[in-house]
Amino acid sequence: MAQQTLLWVAARARAEVDQVETVARELGIRVRTCTHQDVVDVVRQGRFNMVGLELGDDSERGLALLRDLTERLPQAAVFVAAADSNVATMRKAMETGASDFLTLPLNPIDLSRVLIRSSQESATKAASRATSGEVVTIYGCRGGLGCTTLAVNLAVHLRNANQGEVTLLDLDLQRGDVAAFLNLMPSQSIAALAGAREIDEIFLHSAMTRHGSGLFVLAAPDKVEEAESVGHGEATSALRLLRSQYRFTVVDTPRTITPAVVAAFEQSDHLLLVTDLTVPGVRAARRTMDLLGKLEIPMQAVQLVVTQATPGALDLADAARTIGKDPYLVVPNDQAAANQAMNTGAPLNGKQTALSEAIAELAGKITGGDAAKARRRGGLFRRIFTREARA
Repeated sequence: MAQQTLLWVAARARAEVDQVETVARELGIRVRTCTHQDVVDVVRQGRFNMVGLELGDDSERGLALLRDLTERLPQAAVFVAAADSNVATMRKAMETGASDFLTLPLNPIDLSRVLIRSSQESATKAASRATSGEVVTIYGCRGGLGCTTLAVNLAVHLRNANQGEVTLLDLDLQRGDVAAFLNLMPSQSIAALAGAREIDEIFLHSAMTRHGSGLFVLAAPDKVEEAESVGHGEATSALRLLRSQYRFTVVDTPRTITPAVVAAFEQSDHLLLVTDLTVPGVRAARRTMDLLGKLEIPMQAVQLVVTQATPGALDLADAARTIGKDPYLVVPNDQAAANQAMNTGAPLNGKQTALSEAIAELAGKITGGDAAKARRRGGLFRRIFTREARA
């Protein structure tokens, strides 16, 4: 099991913090401390398996903070510590969401017991959430179809629609346009995973950048030469961890099918195949469908999205028959809105345009389905895309 991390939210003297750090160190638990005043900012920046909250002198205010923390960190075991250990305070704390209760000043033995129980509870929560999130991959059958615009705005829409925590993964490793579309300058990227000995949720979160909308972004490498370090294994590990931590993971991909892109295909609950009604677009979509079949990607996970951004000569019904999929969504031509969002580095943010309405409809289709997740397989990958085969 990866090393767990405890956030201790102090309201009293440093002596309690010192005691917590000593006991946690003996149990192999990392500790970060903060005060009531800065806990929200700390929670936004990090990932924690356990939270210990000192209620402080104002118990009602402490309980309000407890409620907020349990909502912000549903995956963590949150316990409280208070000098006032009467039955009424304990009952309120437990009803508010605390998993355990400690009396101040701390007793090392009691603290050890609570940390062990909280560690086990956190591990159980993580296991139960291991497959709870959904991966939405957007793949354009040819260039210039607005896939990054679609990915960015779909992710932001899901986050703003209170669909839980959402992350956006940029697997267009050579270009990495997602950061520019969101006006971000990430200090880390998915390339950080390539050199890591152990990839856990704490390490993964340290490589991510948070957007002002609340969306988390795992960016493409800043340097083009780092793209080669991210292969099938790194992408698979990242997606599995993201699935365990986020309600939705939206993946932007390049036109070229790389080992990392195949990993996204294999992990997808919703694989949105984007094409237009031009002859090259429909032909490319048909070829992609053939490849997905060879890769044993479940066809029920694949959905056809037709964009009208480029005028096409083919009829929608004829294109659907050729491709072998009925349209899941038709995205209207709204080049003005798409260009403005791209050039200003700002998502559509609910502006009433034809494009935003289409994205809202797409989000509704994705969140409204309760179909069982398709089983992912990837046996053919190793025969087609392994480095040995490419050598």
